[in-house]
Amino acid sequence: MATKFRQISSLTEMLKSPEITAVLEGIGEQVLAGAKSDPNPVYVATLEMQTFETKDRTHVQVGAAPGIGMAVEAKRGTLARALGGAGT
Repeated sequence: MATKFRQISSLTEMLKSPEITAVLEGIGEQVLAGAKSDPNPVYVATLEMQTFETKDRTHVQVGAAPGIGMAVEAKRGTLARALGGAGT
């Protein structure tokens, strides 16, 4: 027996809603706070969170400057640990 679902509102509207953006930014803030515990002050100074929208959804990105970010991630996995600590 096949179940059919009818979509009553656009998923794009939901994925770009202020409520979803708030949830994503909350997770991003947790990741950013966790990453700021790294002992390297130069790395911590380059950390930033960015929120942006694409055609179909909202994205939140946390990252560091390319050179030092890759080095610290390879050595200690700071962002990976922060992401795990945020419960994602």
